[in-house]
Amino acid sequence: MPDLAENHTANEKRIWDHWVTEILKAKQTLENNLCNLFAIVMSLCDSDTKNQIENMTEYLDVEAELDSIKLLVMIKQLIYTSGTNDLNKSHNRAMAHLNLMNLHQDRFQDIQEFRDQYIALKKVCVKLGLRFGRCKEPALAILKEKGTTEPSKEDINKTLNKLGEEHHAILFIYKTNRTRYGKYLQQMKNELLQHKDPFPKTVADASRELAGWDGKGSDKDNTKQMMQTME
Repeated sequence: MPDLAENHTANEKRIWDHWVTEILKAKQTLENNLCNLFAIVMSLCDSDTKNQIENMTEYLDVEAELDSIKLLVMIKQLIYTSGTNDLNKSHNRAMAHLNLMNLHQDRFQDIQEFRDQYIALKKVCVKLGLRFGRCKEPALAILKEKGTTEPSKEDINKTLNKLGEEHHAILFIYKTNRTRYGKYLQQMKNELLQHKDPFPKTVADASRELAGWDGKGSDKDNTKQMMQTME
């Protein structure tokens, strides 16, 4: 709320009154929108999710206040724990790992949409304490190659983060649809055999690179070309 000086003029008082009125209007609009959001979010939940939310101890208070933010937090908790809350954290981590490993791009799914889907599951894993590709020995070896024989904790963590991002970038590429990106993946493998380092270093970079892939030489095109050659 803006302050009004004690020795204000009549014009300053009118301006202050206008500001206060606009702020109160905006506050009321925001509160109404958040209340409407509560109903919208609940309507988008499937029956199982609704039942799980309604059975949570804090739901009655959240519903009484139509607290949309708290509702989203509750849904987020269900996602992170595979709907079991904190009954068995080892089970939650295993399910998050399994969901990530079972994820593959659909034939007609947009690459950016698949990227967002992959990153969402990756965030769930990180939230549950699952970190992939962050191995200390390779990180120390990389730092040693760069001449850092006595790395600080910050140096190690920075290198571990890069290794983790690269690990996910490679996984992401292997999980893309082979009909669309099989030739791209084969190209990466061929460059590995030539002792190159072709893979993008982050999921975002991999997604951008694949989005620019023109599809020439895909597995489908390869088969067609071979059949034409044999005729």
